Amino acid sequence: MMQYSIFSDADWLFPDSAHSEERAVELLAPRGGHGAAQLLCDLPAGTAPRFVWEGDPGPEVRLFQLLPVGVNENTSATLMTTTDYESCRDFVTRRAPFQVYDALRPLDGPLPEGRAALYLSVEASVQTAPGTYTGKLLLTDREAVPVRCRVSGAEVPAPGKGTVGVLNFFDYDNLAAQHGVEKGSEAYWALFRQYVRAELDMRCTHILLPPGEAVFEEGKLTGFDFTLARRAGQIAAEEDAPWLCGGHIAHWHDWDDGEYYPNWDQKTGVTTPEGYLQMQKYFRQWRQVIEDNGWQGRMAQALADEPQTYNDRTYRVLAGMCRKFLPGVPIIDAVETTNLGGGIDVWVPKQDTYEKWRDTYEALKAEGEEMWFYTCAFPAGAIMNRSMDLPLTASRAVMWMGALYRLSGFLHWGFNYYIGDDIWNSACCPHKGALLPAGDAHIVYPGPEGPWRSMRFEAQRAGVEEWELLARALRAAPEETEALIREVCSSFREYTREGKVLLDARAKLIRILERADSGPQHGNQF
Repeated sequence: MMQYSIFSDADWLFPDSAHSEERAVELLAPRGGHGAAQLLCDLPAGTAPRFVWEGDPGPEVRLFQLLPVGVNENTSATLMTTTDYESCRDFVTRRAPFQVYDALRPLDGPLPEGRAALYLSVEASVQTAPGTYTGKLLLTDREAVPVRCRVSGAEVPAPGKGTVGVLNFFDYDNLAAQHGVEKGSEAYWALFRQYVRAELDMRCTHILLPPGEAVFEEGKLTGFDFTLARRAGQIAAEEDAPWLCGGHIAHWHDWDDGEYYPNWDQKTGVTTPEGYLQMQKYFRQWRQVIEDNGWQGRMAQALADEPQTYNDRTYRVLAGMCRKFLPGVPIIDAVETTNLGGGIDVWVPKQDTYEKWRDTYEALKAEGEEMWFYTCAFPAGAIMNRSMDLPLTASRAVMWMGALYRLSGFLHWGFNYYIGDDIWNSACCPHKGALLPAGDAHIVYPGPEGPWRSMRFEAQRAGVEEWELLARALRAAPEETEALIREVCSSFREYTREGKVLLDARAKLIRILERADSGPQHGNQF
């Protein structure tokens, strides 16, 4: 008998993981969402797993081979990474270096002999009839893994149709470098389309476009070339992205710098007369692109990443220029200050920044300001992030914190910032003389025909689905739902490390919604 075993999708699986006692896949999926599991198998040569439903056709099933990725250093307790395991052993999963199954290669043929890890995901569309579906994952002619999935009547709305917004930054240069194609070529745009589809699959609602490129003649700025931004926006719109987001156009030189400088002119401050004229030229041309493509009503604008207390007033000046030439376009940015009133429409404080100034952000939110949050490499330590040496629950439960704090969106900077020579064996990418925590720079991998997902990608996707369900449950049964969230997490540093705890809470969440749907309806309660 072939040796295989089943694991949840909420815990990490490693190449040296011992087999579990589970021999059948039991899943729960809301309509518009998914349910998934991991499998560890010891396979004979030539095994080509495939899935079949019994009886009537069931929901779509996606199969992947899990590939190991090397974590070269541990997340530091204070900043970036460390080789001092004793300083971080209380919150990381393993001592680096180690390998973990993170990358998902679409399964399309036979597997080599030996140990293999698989990922099976049942994708329940909103049209899927609620009920229990049974099927088999055929490993060989004689060996089959029984699979049962209960599809709930609880429904996850499509991205952009619910409560939660999501934005992941996109690296247009690395797309060309990692895939060996010329930036702006037809091959490049075919790959980009695959990346947009991946972002939408991860429930991103906003696709970040590249900024316009400055054009100089004899050293004088004459205009901007929006060719790349135009084509990227057209493809994203064709793929039904709910929102497009104009790329960042300015930045400060140092953290305590009070001025912003255009990306194309690092000597001219935006608050100078010359800086204003440059911004005027930029925004006028960009507005024409937006109007020519009919993007009004679905366009947002990022201006300058992470405004903070030293330059928040300057940021508001820049925002005023944007509002003059792009009226009606909401401004969204990651922020490190509370003093941006009138200069921003979608506030995105970092998770620890939000908790530090929570009272002020709550007061803003109470008066109708839209409030998201973001995570990145800072701060390090046990705080929820998507680092590959933290429990996988951290990548998923962080979305439950969004529901607990009644926030409405999530941002992360690193969708595909492939930094370094070998991200497969060195997931801690170099950054300013140090290393970023493992996986912080990217949540997909460069496959031969487009992006490959990661387990962190799947955890974020599942977490956003649950956030949508939690938002609805908080309206239907607020006290019960909030108590349920606190079984999983109570702050960005206090969360369960056990996937079973999270999945049990998820099952209770779905039962809350099923009960609400079957009970008497009192007006527009949802």
